[in-house]
Amino acid sequence: PRQFTSLVGRDDLVRHAAELVRDRQLVTLTGVGGVGKTRMAFEVGAELAGEFPDGVWLVELAAVADPGSIPAAIATVLGITPQGDTPLITTVAATLAAKRLLLVVDNCEHVLKAARSAIEMIVGRSGNVRVLATSREALGVDGETVLDVSPLAVAGGTESDAVTLFVD
Repeated sequence: PRQFTSLVGRDDLVRHAAELVRDRQLVTLTGVGGVGKTRMAFEVGAELAGEFPDGVWLVELAAVADPGSIPAAIATVLGITPQGDTPLITTVAATLAAKRLLLVVDNCEHVLKAARSAIEMIVGRSGNVRVLATSREALGVDGETVLDVSPLAVAGGTESDAVTLFVD
């Protein structure tokens, strides 16, 4: 989604996260609620959009209450339809296997186990799909790279990143 606010105090971290996504299949931004994980993920996705011919896709899990709905949430965003009796996540993973895309999976913490399982299936089937997840804690998937998003600095008083963001 288009962002209408400026990104304050995160330029170096966004660049680092983008480098990690280029090199690794799964990167998870972790940190406390409200620290800016989602905003950073949007920025990384925008920065990398031109590098993924099959696009950058956002799956927002905040409104998903039933962990069993995770495959459907992913499939809906990607426009993938169920195929007979095949488990939906298997169909999603098989469809993505030939794609070169970035899947941003936002707010995994409240459905962690189901999100982990779905992401594990997707990255296990394709070397070209990249996943950038946000969660208050790591997913625990083999090969996951965790990048901690710390609160903005308040040192420097009114010139600090935290105050600059607040004023903005």
